[in-house]
Amino acid sequence: MTALQQQPLFLLGLGGVGRALIRQIVAARARHAERNRLRLAVVGVADSASSLVEPAGLSDEHLLGLVERKARGERLAGEPLSALPADLPGEAIIVDTTASEATIPFLLAAKARGMGVVLANKLPLAGPLEWWDALADERSRWETTCGAALPVISTLNTLLDSGDDVTRIEGALSGTLGFLCAQLEAGQPFSEAVREAKARGYTEPDPRQDLGGLDAARKALILARMLGYRLTMADVIVESLYPAEMDALSVEAFLRAVDALDAPMRRRADELTAGGRRLRYAAEIAHGRLRVGLVGVDPDSKLGRIRSSDSIVVFYTRYFSDNPLAVSGRGAGQEVTASGVLGDIISLARLMR
Repeated sequence: MTALQQQPLFLLGLGGVGRALIRQIVAARARHAERNRLRLAVVGVADSASSLVEPAGLSDEHLLGLVERKARGERLAGEPLSALPADLPGEAIIVDTTASEATIPFLLAAKARGMGVVLANKLPLAGPLEWWDALADERSRWETTCGAALPVISTLNTLLDSGDDVTRIEGALSGTLGFLCAQLEAGQPFSEAVREAKARGYTEPDPRQDLGGLDAARKALILARMLGYRLTMADVIVESLYPAEMDALSVEAFLRAVDALDAPMRRRADELTAGGRRLRYAAEIAHGRLRVGLVGVDPDSKLGRIRSSDSIVVFYTRYFSDNPLAVSGRGAGQEVTASGVLGDIISLARLMR
């Protein structure tokens, strides 16, 4: 029987997604061996405060122990990562499950050494165009930057590779904002909807990180750049659901002050849902431009029919014009995101053979 090929991995980030990824790698050992004749060897892990490197590969027992320690809030034993190990093999894949720009020097160094990169982190691809140019090549995968494990990136790549012309992309890219839109449609005051979303764990610890629309804008910017649009965040029209002067408030003060937004948000929602339209926070990419914000959509449209917590991306193309192609489903969650990252790792490992 053919020996298993060892695929070295270096993991950046041991938050919820990173820990879920380790558990899934260990659980899928038999499947990877049978289906791909492959063994994923984790040769290093790093978080913001510490790192651990083992060129021979960390054992499954050791990896699962690290997961338990990090879940308890403990740090790794080593020092913070200052540079990628010099002896890291050239066929290694660097996996970034953080939400930080601090990983970018390591990612750029990995690309300069010919390594593969898998990104769940949106910031490197939505930052300056020179980062995009360095990272977004055939030896990188970034499926989970735009909807967890939904096959949005791979679908767009297939359309582009087939020679189809993508004329417009629409998308509801934030489950949090989808929930808020549904609550507003149902008549709930905006302030109550925000506080409920936070209590349910749908928002970031600071809800303004969701309400500002930047997360949805970054996802849409990645799609726009895949179409060849040389846009930066400064080019994106982003509708925030709160005024900029509320940025100076603490989280607690913001949650008290958000009641002042009830009346204007009610008027905005009523205006957009007149005539039976559905309220969505959506992105539109067309004609070299990109906008994200509140819209009213036909209830029978693809955007209008999704469940409030789901994500959807709709592709209008030369071949999919009257009935556009849509990818929709659960677009968030640590376990589902980790599964998408793992799929990207396997896809890239196949290519790098």
